[in-house]
Amino acid sequence: MFTKDNTLKKNWEFQKILAKKKQIVDKHLIIYFDESEDFKIGISMPKQFLNAVKRNHFKNQVRAILRKMNDITDSLKISCVLIARKTFFDLEFSIKEQEIRKIFERIKDGKTEKI
Repeated sequence: MFTKDNTLKKNWEFQKILAKKKQIVDKHLIIYFDESEDFKIGISMPKQFLNAVKRNHFKNQVRAILRKMNDITDSLKISCVLIARKTFFDLEFSIKEQEIRKIFERIKDGKTEKI
């Protein structure tokens, strides 16, 4: 189950994962990840694209998608940082859900080479 305990909050937590440079790059998202004891995620929405209200709205959408994906996230033992690209903001919710599910299934299956 995805809860508050599963989120990365501190800058040093983000930096630690970004430094590992294990990533999956998609046209809408970039996910950096590293092995961990349990599933944790940090969500980053770049400041230059939207104001704070919109960024928070999209972060809440991503959290809602992750709550729906318990079948995948419960079995993953990774810490990851999800960074949205500008094209992500224009997508419909159902397409965002498909994109995020596709990326996490790739991580689960061990297919982490670049697209």
